[in-house]
Amino acid sequence: MKTVLVTRPQPGATRTSERLLCSGFLPLVLPLTEIVSLPAKKAAGKFSAVAVTSASALRQASDEALRPLLNLPCFVVGEATAAMARARGFETVTTGDGDGASLAQTVIEESCAGARILYLTGRVRAPDFEHALRTGGVHFRTLMSYDTVSVSYTTDFLLNFFNRGKIDYCLLYSRWSAEEFVRMLGQVEIAHHLDNTSILCLSNRIADVLSGLGRVSVRVANKPNEDALFELMQRA
Repeated sequence: MKTVLVTRPQPGATRTSERLLCSGFLPLVLPLTEIVSLPAKKAAGKFSAVAVTSASALRQASDEALRPLLNLPCFVVGEATAAMARARGFETVTTGDGDGASLAQTVIEESCAGARILYLTGRVRAPDFEHALRTGGVHFRTLMSYDTVSVSYTTDFLLNFFNRGKIDYCLLYSRWSAEEFVRMLGQVEIAHHLDNTSILCLSNRIADVLSGLGRVSVRVANKPNEDALFELMQRA
């Protein structure tokens, strides 16, 4: 059975592990980042719609912050985020094509002139969505519901973890996790355990972080979603 290193934060790591088991892979869970809630805030002002590029933004948002927004259209980046939006109470949910730039284009096309968008997001995020909205002349405001922080492991813990055996694949879902992965490989005692590991990235932006790793095998999913990552593993 092929082994897969799962680096994403909880609760996503558990969901991915269950899916890996069902697909015939053996997951090894080592979250390199953690999602933490930010203090609850209400958005000030009136908005035409809500936009979300991460299910975590909805998961971590307080009921108090979301309640005034639930009657608004909600634009989301993909199916997982759409499911979370509906679970939190949004009724009108429009799903984009999996990345921030394409979601921004959907918002631009479906918004009326003068629309004001509330972007529910995290403190650490990719710039694509906001850049595309600015380019398209759409007014928006951000409301941050969560932060992403690094998870620290002792060298002894990592040695014990990687001494379990060969790791065939490593899944990287975010640029932050990729940066933590590179730092981890900077430890001489750890690096050789991943010499023959294929690293599978959700996007080119994530893969760019690994450009200095030399001969490491890095591949990028053809779409920024987990289905594409799994297809990549099945083909490898």
